[in-house]
Amino acid sequence: MKSFDFFKSLISNKLFLFTTPLLISSLIFSYYLSIIQKKNLSLKDKLEKEKQNKLHEQKKCEEQRLGRTRAERELRRVVNSYKEDRENKNVERPPDYPPIGFLESCFRERNGTPRQGLIVTKGKALLKLKTSVNPTYSLEGLDQYSHCWLIFIFHENTNTLRSVRSDRPASGVKAKVAPPRLDGIKVGLFSTRTPHRPNPIGLSVAKIDKVVGDTIYLSGIDLIDGTPILDVKPYSVHDSVKSVINPAWVTIPIVPPLDNVIILDVAKKQLQYFVDKKKLKFYDNYNDIETCIIEILTEDIRSVRKRKQDKLTDQKLKQNKDTNSSTTTTTNNTDDSELLQEEEGPEKHRFSLDILNIRFTVENQIATVFEILEDEVLNSDENIYLPSNIYSNNNINNNKNNNESKVTESIGNNEK
Repeated sequence: MKSFDFFKSLISNKLFLFTTPLLISSLIFSYYLSIIQKKNLSLKDKLEKEKQNKLHEQKKCEEQRLGRTRAERELRRVVNSYKEDRENKNVERPPDYPPIGFLESCFRERNGTPRQGLIVTKGKALLKLKTSVNPTYSLEGLDQYSHCWLIFIFHENTNTLRSVRSDRPASGVKAKVAPPRLDGIKVGLFSTRTPHRPNPIGLSVAKIDKVVGDTIYLSGIDLIDGTPILDVKPYSVHDSVKSVINPAWVTIPIVPPLDNVIILDVAKKQLQYFVDKKKLKFYDNYNDIETCIIEILTEDIRSVRKRKQDKLTDQKLKQNKDTNSSTTTTTNNTDDSELLQEEEGPEKHRFSLDILNIRFTVENQIATVFEILEDEVLNSDENIYLPSNIYSNNNINNNKNNNESKVTESIGNNEK
């Protein structure tokens, strides 16, 4: 009863009825106010952190911009001093550019490599890019083009060694050169495609066969195996000039191409043997490699000296034939003359293609391929060229006689 009376007295008290809701509402208000204050503090802290991060990023960007400005200023200073150094007294030089990859080509030696791109349509190569250029993304879209430009270094120049040897220092690049098409006539080096240039950098166009992963498969190539590639650029429709003017020796060269290329039956059988055994690295059918051989030899890959020597040999053989037909001699003398004529026959030339060593002669503007064998120099110490890894798995017999006998036996079995 007492507790009931107490509550009854409270209810009857008007002051209590008035203050109680105010007290409850003030408690609720203070509770939510504390929550809002905590949120405000956290937002202020977050904003302060973001402000500090933004200031840090701005400072970092300013430092980077300042660093780039300093680097550009230093580079400009070096380049300008290099330009102004007309007497080559400055030891500083522009920056070097590392290759993005090294070409693996069917042409392992300078001899036999086409002098221009797309002349030998079946000349094949592949370019595997370094991982540093992120080939998965950097090659994206290149397969939509049919051709590309290759910027490369003439790394096998014969005068390169002189620039690094103290006992035989370089005397400078020759200002006039003799292009093969001019047969010994000299012109200014900048009017030619000679590899011997002040800066041995070359530009070549090639056909894109396909792009797979980090590798570009090319054809119509004119570069030697192991060539360092500095850059790859797509060949655009804007790269073709409609009205082009060239000197007469370019359009109608003094040294014409050969009239015909003949591959003897024995050489064809030897070539077919390598195709059937799948020993070749770049060719899997006979027609492609036969076409490549014919295209190479049609352009007359002989040097000026060898071309002149073959002309002299042709003249001597013709004189010997005329002499033998106009004079009457004994049988022994005739036999001796025929033997001498056979010994003084046309000079034998060679060039390498894929793993093959192709031997031929040129007589009366007709090239005759008489022998095609596996090139034994690949695995010998006499090879001055360092072949690419594509040739590393090539099992070559260093014994030439055994090599020839195996090919001959196989051809003989096929004939039987």
